[in-house]
Amino acid sequence: MHKHRRWLIAGSTILAILLIATGTVFYLTGGYEKWRDEQSLADACDGAISKGDARSALGSKRVYTRPKGDLDFVFSNIDEGRIAKCVLKNRDSGETVVIQVSRLPTESMDVTRQYVHQFLDEAGYGTVPIGGGWRGSMIFNRGSLRGAVELACGNQKGKTLLVNFQTVYPSPDEPGLDSQQRADDRAGFARLLTSTASTAADKYDCDASLGRPVDDVAPDPVRNPVPLDKAKGTCAPVAALRDGAGRVGAVSVTDAPTDPTTPAEDCYLNDAQGTPLYRLTALYGPLADMARAKSTDFDPTSKKAAEFQEKYHRGFGSAQCGAQQGRAFYRLGTIHRGVGERTVKNPDVEFERAALKAFAEQSAKTHGCDNLQLP
Repeated sequence: MHKHRRWLIAGSTILAILLIATGTVFYLTGGYEKWRDEQSLADACDGAISKGDARSALGSKRVYTRPKGDLDFVFSNIDEGRIAKCVLKNRDSGETVVIQVSRLPTESMDVTRQYVHQFLDEAGYGTVPIGGGWRGSMIFNRGSLRGAVELACGNQKGKTLLVNFQTVYPSPDEPGLDSQQRADDRAGFARLLTSTASTAADKYDCDASLGRPVDDVAPDPVRNPVPLDKAKGTCAPVAALRDGAGRVGAVSVTDAPTDPTTPAEDCYLNDAQGTPLYRLTALYGPLADMARAKSTDFDPTSKKAAEFQEKYHRGFGSAQCGAQQGRAFYRLGTIHRGVGERTVKNPDVEFERAALKAFAEQSAKTHGCDNLQLP
């Protein structure tokens, strides 16, 4: 009996040593880290994140979820209606993406903040559609790629499910996302965004019309301007006004794809040095309502909601886009370096009116809007 106990103790000791050794090997070879990353991704945003899409977007198999509370400053001003928020990080590069899911009233001002598109008087913000029938857009803004998708919940009257993301880099010294070199990553982020939206719609009982898989997303048009004769998208009708464009010194445009589901469209006209001269913008749904409400340079209560201010070289228009989307908002304006200093040296009112008309007509037609009103 005593001998049997010694063998039992010896066997237990050997087993314990083997277990410790196995665990040590598992830990040292990265097995524990991989298991922990797998678990954290499974729980990210209440389980709405696709592991494969997260790894594809961030370009690494070593992606994990950072602790809650990290990067609280991202989307800190859009807390209303938040359902879930998660922070995914690439262990190899340090690149991070923050994803948020919110449920909001369709008319909520927080809907507009999701799109980061209030900057009607500034240059440098190039909006492109998500595509695939998804109502959403992507924008490169201050070294960060951002995107949002909006789902109208048919079974929840007046409710919208919003999913948005923002990339964050390890330090302010990082160069940020080069949209030309990382065009494929844009599609990866779009797939992450849309797959999250699809899962979230099912998880949070939002009966919404979903889009198709996204294979490609246009690069940042501001960083990739094209000559006037190469424009085929949002800038095409304006670029076709060659005589007028020549008079104001425009030689290139920031052309983006047209899409009937995108809530925002832009077109910049640039001079030979690449300096933006004019910005034309089309906004739909809550974005249009916000722009009208916040615009101090025209009267949004006018019957036509269309006006041209020759003195300031800016103009406005609108169109009816159905009961749910309301009236669209169209605007042309000069870009300013500073207070009272326009980048365009020879503004031309005739061209400006024609450019606003051509831009708004194409955009309204693309979005199925009628009753276009222009100054």
